[in-house]
Amino acid sequence: YLLLWYFKLLEKVMSKLIITWGTPLRWTVRPVPNKNSIIKLIPAALLTDEDVIIHNTPKTSDVGYMLQILEKLWGTYERLSDDTIRLNASGVNSFEIDAELSDKMKASVMFLWPLLVRMGKAMMPTPQWCKLGTRPLDAFIGNMEKMGALFTHEGGNYGFEAHNLQGTKVRSREPSVTGTENLILLAVRTPGITTIINAACEPHTQDLCNMLVSMGAKIGGIWSNLLTIEWVDRLHGCEWTVISDHLDVAGFIAAAAMTGGEITITNAVTPHMDLMLETFAKLGIQTVVDHQADTIFVPAKQSRQIEKTIKWDLLMVRAQPWPMLPMDIIHTFAVTALSCEGSAIFMNVGYEYAWFFVEELAKMKGRTVMADPHRIITFWPTDWKAANIVCSDIIQASYGLLLAALAADGTSTINAITPLFRRFPNFIDQFRSLGAKIEMVE
Repeated sequence: YLLLWYFKLLEKVMSKLIITWGTPLRWTVRPVPNKNSIIKLIPAALLTDEDVIIHNTPKTSDVGYMLQILEKLWGTYERLSDDTIRLNASGVNSFEIDAELSDKMKASVMFLWPLLVRMGKAMMPTPQWCKLGTRPLDAFIGNMEKMGALFTHEGGNYGFEAHNLQGTKVRSREPSVTGTENLILLAVRTPGITTIINAACEPHTQDLCNMLVSMGAKIGGIWSNLLTIEWVDRLHGCEWTVISDHLDVAGFIAAAAMTGGEITITNAVTPHMDLMLETFAKLGIQTVVDHQADTIFVPAKQSRQIEKTIKWDLLMVRAQPWPMLPMDIIHTFAVTALSCEGSAIFMNVGYEYAWFFVEELAKMKGRTVMADPHRIITFWPTDWKAANIVCSDIIQASYGLLLAALAADGTSTINAITPLFRRFPNFIDQFRSLGAKIEMVE
């Protein structure tokens, strides 16, 4: 499987997309599994010696890297079907995360805390730069030290030792997703009661908590920013199904609206979509939600008229930690707004490199300016024109370029498409099923 995955990845590195404007997108589509969920569920399997079976697992490069790391630690996995894997960590006997794989996969840090629980020690290379920004580790490390983990940093590596682990109250400096999820993985097997104040509560964090509860963990407040975790001395195996990706749901809503299409999205995790649907409405894009069937319908006729505030100011769309508008979806909304009448300001305070993809949007006549590293302003409806563009290293920025190409008059070429496959492994087939004219060529 890994060899096949490698050759497929190599093919994507050398390939590009050819997208020709055609008929509006129509029909029914199912979103991909949540990438940010599965890459946390795999390390969680280290907390038990029993089998963990995970359904709805995407075949992405990120999943491939995480499975390789598991194998390097002497854990095992088996693919039971096209989207189901069985994990077993009973043979894990190393506390060092592979250096080469760690450099490829930043989420490898999620293995630290299960290893600390199992081995009493965990080590990995010091993380290098991140394409999203500086992303300092100080708060993350400080939270672990509050739990009694002894931090070490030498020879280009950093790690932790189980010095005197004890549940405690942790007031997180910021609602970091990775920081919260690491605390959860440590706290479920740390004696005492751990309270996390200002915890992250994104859908993928909830998915991790819910799977751990199915394994016997005791976690309260899963839907909130206040988590209470009571120690258990043993976790058992489980079967779990990864939730759909809420970002993919939003992406299909945007694609339908931008092409004048009409689609139904199934398995739409509607409880997670409220604020995103409200934001689409402010851009003049209406949806019909069926919570019982878990579907979202996007009608063909949309005003695509951006609202102004009560004081007649420009609409300000802010990306903030959940339960506010997700930071990873801001690119999708900005590109969608460029297909709407009116202007809006889009702000992402989390990452300082988020908006650099506007240079590629400009090639397609996107009417936007970058006010500063955290803000852009969109102007009136863009008459999208086909262009030869290059994907960003940021997955969601690349997805924004894909949306623009689907709405652009003519035939667009998108180069360096590898980032798209990290989160959306079958996006080409998905858009083809909706009527898009999209091809991958070398």
